[in-house]
Amino acid sequence: MVSPNSKQNDAFYQQRNDTSTPTIYENYEASHGGFGETGANAVNVEDAKSQYTELKRELTSLSRVSTHPNVLEEGKAEVEDFDLDEFLTGMKNDQTSAGHRPKNLGLLWKDLVVMGEAADSHTIPTVFSYFKFWKLFGLGRNKNKKVILQNLTGFCKEGEMLLVLGRPGAGCSSFLRVLANMTSSFTDVNGVVSYGGIEPSVFAKRYRGQVCYNEEEDQHYPTLTTKQTLQFALRMKVPGKRLPDETRAEFVNKILYLLGNMLGLTKQMNSMVGNAFLRGLSGGERKRLSIAEQMTTSSSINCWDCSTRGLDAASALDYVRSLRIMTDIFKKTTVASLYQASNNIFNLFDKVLLLDEGRCLYFGPIDSAKAYFEELGFICASRKSTPDFLTGLCNPNEREIRPGFETTAPKFAQEFEERYLQSNLYKRVMADFVEYEQHIQRENPADLFRQAVDEEHQKRADKKAPFTASFFQQVKTLTIRQYHINITDLLSLISRYGTILIQSLITASCFFKMAENNSGAFSRGGALFFSLLFNSFISQSELVGFLMGRPILEKHKQYALYRPSAFYIAQVVIDIPYAALQVLLFEICAYFMMGLKLTAGAFFTFFIVLFFTTMAMNGFFRFFGSVTTNFSLAGQASGSFLLLISTYIGYTIVYDKMYPWLSWLYWINPLAYSYKSLLINELQGKQFSCEGVGNAVPFGPGYDNWDYKVCSMVGGKPGMNYVLGDDYLRTYLGYNPDHMWAPNFVTVIGFFIFFTFVTAMTMELVGLSKVSTLTKLYLPGKAPKPRTPAEEEARQRRQANISDELEAVTDSTTFSWQNVNYTVPIKGGELQLLNNINGIVRPGHLTALMGSSGAGKTTLLDVLARRKTIGKVEGRVYLNNEVLMNDFERITGYCEQMDIHQPAVTVREALRFSAYLRQPAEVSKEEKDRYVETIIELLEMEDLADAQIGQVERGTGISIEERKRLTIGMELVGKPKLLFLDEPTSGLDAQSSYNIIRFIRKLSLAGWPVLCTIHQPSAILFEHFDHLILLVRGGKTAYHGEIGPNSRTMIDYFERNGGPACPPDANPAEYILECVGAGTAGKVTVDWADAWNKSNENAALIEELEYIHAHADLNPARKAHTYATSLGTQFKLVYKRMALAYWRSPEYNVGRLFNVTFTSLITGFTFWKLGASSSDILNRIFALFGTFIMAMTLIILAQPKFLTERMFFRREYASRYYSWLPWGISAILVELPYIIFFSAFYMFGFYWTSGMNNTSEATGYFYILFTLLVFWAVTLGFIIAAVSESPLTAAVINPLVISLLILFAGLMQAPSEMPAFWRSWMYWIDPFHYYIEGLAVNELASLKVECNDGDLLKFSPPPNMTCGDYTQSFMSYAPGYIANPEAMQPEMCGYCTFKSGEEFYSTRFGWDAGHKWRNFGILAAFTCFNVVVCLILIYVFRKPRR
Repeated sequence: MVSPNSKQNDAFYQQRNDTSTPTIYENYEASHGGFGETGANAVNVEDAKSQYTELKRELTSLSRVSTHPNVLEEGKAEVEDFDLDEFLTGMKNDQTSAGHRPKNLGLLWKDLVVMGEAADSHTIPTVFSYFKFWKLFGLGRNKNKKVILQNLTGFCKEGEMLLVLGRPGAGCSSFLRVLANMTSSFTDVNGVVSYGGIEPSVFAKRYRGQVCYNEEEDQHYPTLTTKQTLQFALRMKVPGKRLPDETRAEFVNKILYLLGNMLGLTKQMNSMVGNAFLRGLSGGERKRLSIAEQMTTSSSINCWDCSTRGLDAASALDYVRSLRIMTDIFKKTTVASLYQASNNIFNLFDKVLLLDEGRCLYFGPIDSAKAYFEELGFICASRKSTPDFLTGLCNPNEREIRPGFETTAPKFAQEFEERYLQSNLYKRVMADFVEYEQHIQRENPADLFRQAVDEEHQKRADKKAPFTASFFQQVKTLTIRQYHINITDLLSLISRYGTILIQSLITASCFFKMAENNSGAFSRGGALFFSLLFNSFISQSELVGFLMGRPILEKHKQYALYRPSAFYIAQVVIDIPYAALQVLLFEICAYFMMGLKLTAGAFFTFFIVLFFTTMAMNGFFRFFGSVTTNFSLAGQASGSFLLLISTYIGYTIVYDKMYPWLSWLYWINPLAYSYKSLLINELQGKQFSCEGVGNAVPFGPGYDNWDYKVCSMVGGKPGMNYVLGDDYLRTYLGYNPDHMWAPNFVTVIGFFIFFTFVTAMTMELVGLSKVSTLTKLYLPGKAPKPRTPAEEEARQRRQANISDELEAVTDSTTFSWQNVNYTVPIKGGELQLLNNINGIVRPGHLTALMGSSGAGKTTLLDVLARRKTIGKVEGRVYLNNEVLMNDFERITGYCEQMDIHQPAVTVREALRFSAYLRQPAEVSKEEKDRYVETIIELLEMEDLADAQIGQVERGTGISIEERKRLTIGMELVGKPKLLFLDEPTSGLDAQSSYNIIRFIRKLSLAGWPVLCTIHQPSAILFEHFDHLILLVRGGKTAYHGEIGPNSRTMIDYFERNGGPACPPDANPAEYILECVGAGTAGKVTVDWADAWNKSNENAALIEELEYIHAHADLNPARKAHTYATSLGTQFKLVYKRMALAYWRSPEYNVGRLFNVTFTSLITGFTFWKLGASSSDILNRIFALFGTFIMAMTLIILAQPKFLTERMFFRREYASRYYSWLPWGISAILVELPYIIFFSAFYMFGFYWTSGMNNTSEATGYFYILFTLLVFWAVTLGFIIAAVSESPLTAAVINPLVISLLILFAGLMQAPSEMPAFWRSWMYWIDPFHYYIEGLAVNELASLKVECNDGDLLKFSPPPNMTCGDYTQSFMSYAPGYIANPEAMQPEMCGYCTFKSGEEFYSTRFGWDAGHKWRNFGILAAFTCFNVVVCLILIYVFRKPRR
């Protein structure tokens, strides 16, 4: 039990039960309308009470409801106050009056120990490591574990807010994920986590979505608007029990209004969300959307992981204030981890948990934290915020120890933990923990919670499932969202239907008005086969879009918005009109032109069969997307199976010729049933004439009596001059014409239902990612070992002094810009984003660029750094009084917000790559390496130096915060003359931010001019800056000039021009942001842009800029080098890195190898040991056709890799690391070794199993021609990718290109049967024509045909004539031979259509063995042409659209 005295000493624990206002009274710190670090960290409770009413109004003063933000900042707003507290209190009272039960639940954790795999458990995977297959079964793997969280005990009651603080790697994110019940990626989670008495396993099954985790990354559909995104989430969470007479729509609109106003998104509601590639919301606005989306869930427990990242200080404060009010009124349980939190933010919380190395350094009330550590002997520096003070305690470079405590103050995490566990504070906290534990057991709040959740469920929703909406409602809402996603992606729609239109017209013209004779019957089979194949290719392109939505699906799965199966069913529903339009468009264009059966029944049968086939194939390909985690794996698997089903469709090899070990594939192939239905639909009841040359045997003068001739078409009967389609179907293909609808069509529908069900179930059971912590991958033997306390202390001392060892590395550089305007084209006109911006950055100046979210900070940096490629830039820009030359991008460093890095290399390899290419060529390699090591130490990345950068979304590599440090390091190692940094401290903890800013300050003192945007600077950080550029919305300047000692120069300007007085202990950065109305609740009465334009400071700046312009050198004579190194050096370094990246991409390369091996074996065993009969000759051609299909899958697989590598190239090219040419050549050459290897594997699996020509020349020719084709195919894939900005666009273009190549090769439609228009040019420019001709003549030139009895065409000779005598005239001009020339009636003559392979290909296709090496040369020329075109396109599209 706890003594009364101990409870008296802890005011925090006296009032934590019912009312909403005491929390804010006690925790909101505001002194006389101050800003930022108010009261020098002292908690002035009485003054906070007096300011509470004003706080509530400031909190949500949303002139945005009726006023444009620009007007707000110009001081012209008629302010309409929206009182959040009043609004939410009204909502709460209405719910109580309506009899709604409160849905409150606290959190409790006890003896929590979390473990994960140790650093040395994983090494960087390579192509070779994937062949160590035994490791896939866990054999030989390092099973060492590391402790992530160690013996944590604590609680957070309903209506309380817990702040989790710690440096990166301390375990904050892991702790939040465990509390959010996301534990799948940890090896061990021991101890107790209780949700108001409910076990985690039960909570995950029944109440998932009542605890939500908001991650750092923002995942949204970029083509949806803000309103559509939030409306969707709200519709999924409309409670079943609402206010009386309140409709669903009214509920959604009410919450939408609330969220828009609370988070300042009202004016952005109709804006597209956007992403890195699509213009939309700003980074801060997108972050606020993520916050709003989680709030729609109305979850009882919320875990916010660094959710203020990317928000300016004012918006961050408004956001946390909103959390405070929501927590108080609705008694939510809120747990948040924040970096660089101000005191105002800190004081809004109830408790704080301080972690380091997974250990608890402090857990208790926020108002005791600072005093507790001061009693241990630490000093909180003046103007240092309490959160910064707490997170810096474990760093000897940051903490300050009071005199006399040097020996007793704890130094390491373990010592801090021991001191905390021995403290009286810990005993009081544990007493309250026991009391809360007993309270839960006694009151059992879980029962009331269960009833409240049951009430929330809609009428037909399963009460045992965590989803609020019924399954029908989920599907309906998802269908509406999918419609919006599809209809707004106009590029994909145009590409998709444009491709179908073009392809259908070309296909129809190739099979134009097919004759109703022997060749016409074969052509009809080809036309219908091609129709199925093309629509299957289109279905495969759906895979890309499907996979792109998976990360968002996983987030919504955690929110319990909907079942994954409902997501898939909705996609199927929305597929119906799109697939119907696709098939109808194809059919209308192709059906009549091809001359297919002209009856209404046949037309609509063609439509319905092709429609259901398309739907079934959509499901088939999406199945691979549901079981694999990325497009590479899904593409490889689906590509292999596409080859499989296209081979076993019944066209390239008929069922009777299939071998029993693989013939079962025919019966489980949906396309086989579709093909049968389409062919029966077309041929049933038709008569095919046998009149004319080649349609009957024998033909020609003297052979007119049908009693002694037979149709050459299979199914022909002696004496009949036509063949019935039914006979052809039965005799040649073994199809029963009565089976068109049942079982064939019914089976197609069955496959559609089967794939829909299986894919939906797979999505329910298989998660996209089990990532909770990032797995670091190290070079073998390079994983860091745990340091002893002495080693850690030495490292920290060395790191503290590292920046002092840097020398001045630059000449004085002055950078100025005048009247910079930037406009972008929009629908109906132009939008001006920057408005007459002036500025100057001098040597030694560290200039802060600040402003609210959306003011144009990043846009200005992009314009000044010459990164913009869209829109119009105007203005004068000078560097050292010269116009900018072509070396500007190289000699300046630009750290962008997006941390884009080559994921395959290690941190050290990446930094060295940058240093080698960007530092002058005359600097030695050793000196560059030394400087890289200096930067590694400075950025505290020694433990990461040999870690692979990796990909966060894949769960491997360095963390988001570590990537930010790497981004800065990549620019610093280049020793630029001018440095631009876009939010370099966003997402970093206080100490990392301090290190970065301190180092940048050191650079500026060494002569570097630095321009740096910064969002949430603490007072300590802001002191490092000496100049400020402040922007307001509309891209206008509000201030540009010195900050001055104690920021007085800047503050005096604002006070002089109508701003409020700034208290001496306020954070100046927050003061100026609130002055200009930043944040979601900004109020302003001065037009600061106008005030600046009229100011003396602006006049002085313009005067100086005019002087620079008057004396500027407009035609500099100095020689400017675009790149620091020669093309040869660039190529050497770029190729080396790309080769390394490919070697470390086993999923891509080993996946392709398995794909190649699998398809080669399938094709080889399908066409096992082909003989020399006439039917085997055609099968040999189709076997070779399979090699081309395999090469086409490599086109598809190569594109995502190219697009990913190009993204890294574009970032590095923008900084002029290297030219486009070395990268383009490297991207092509790096594929060659793999192509040579893959070709050999394919040959081993296919060539001898299928019984191909086993002479050394024929074998060698096959290998080199096939290798050349694969290389050509990969370069073609690169060309398609080069003109595409996304994998989705490339996926839509692929079917058109591949289909055209197959169509005009002369195989599916012989050249003689093609319309003259296509035959005259398209046939001759199709590389596949030369490839298949080369392989065919290589294979068949020396083959002697020996027909078996089933291949012979049989007819009776006239009486008293031998077969030889009767056909003597015929054989003088016809190919083939008579098998029994001496036979007479009643025996029938047997005619073999060809006597040699040469006769076959020359007669049927017009090919010639003399063209064998010519074809090789032409294909080589096509490959060279591809390479040249690819390089040209790389040059043309070397810059992204931005």
